[in-house]
Amino acid sequence: MAGGAAAVFQAVARLRHGRPLHPDGLVFDATLALHGASRRRGAAFLDEPADLRGVARLSRAAGLPPPLPDILGQALRRRTSAASDDGTGEVTAELLLATTGHTLLGRRLLRPATRWSPGMYGSLLPYAAGGGHVLLGAVARWPGPPAGLAALRRAAEAGPLRFDLVVASPLGPWERFGTLTLTGPARSDAAEPTRFDPVRNPIPGLPPTGLLQWARGPIYGASERVPDHDALP
Repeated sequence: MAGGAAAVFQAVARLRHGRPLHPDGLVFDATLALHGASRRRGAAFLDEPADLRGVARLSRAAGLPPPLPDILGQALRRRTSAASDDGTGEVTAELLLATTGHTLLGRRLLRPATRWSPGMYGSLLPYAAGGGHVLLGAVARWPGPPAGLAALRRAAEAGPLRFDLVVASPLGPWERFGTLTLTGPARSDAAEPTRFDPVRNPIPGLPPTGLLQWARGPIYGASERVPDHDALP
């Protein structure tokens, strides 16, 4: 099933001459201020205080023009100093979130939105942590513009975009464990797409878990491996 879906996404990528999902977005500098959750989860990202830096990309999933609602996405990447397979001493860690609900049912469902904030961006599927499973999320609380890229760029020029980082067990309440701050200038990556693969590059101590998580690995790869424009027919 995953192979068939991957083939579909590759075909759409060629037709669109770009990403089949989240084709247009803006990239920001990202700062994560982690204070740790009150309940230890068995992963340093959730348990230990830390100040981290990276990049984040906000985008519309289907690329529909505003004011039409769309699934909004947040892709986050950071590099950590750790043992790596290639011996560089750096590990890339990535996380993809999308607009969902926040209730027990809603956190498992994608939710089209018409504004970047306020709103809930959730992982939708679980991660393993300390012998259990968790869901991750980011709650946007800044005064949000309509969900278009031009409006998002203007909002970033006016000031930082802040999110509460939250974690929950599949049937438990959300708990804040840090903040995420995005700062401009916002950068378009249309000419050189920023590509993410959170299945291959998980946060240390938080591996994806479950059949659906692993099934979406080939799909992410297909949606991100967009041929260069010169190579497209």
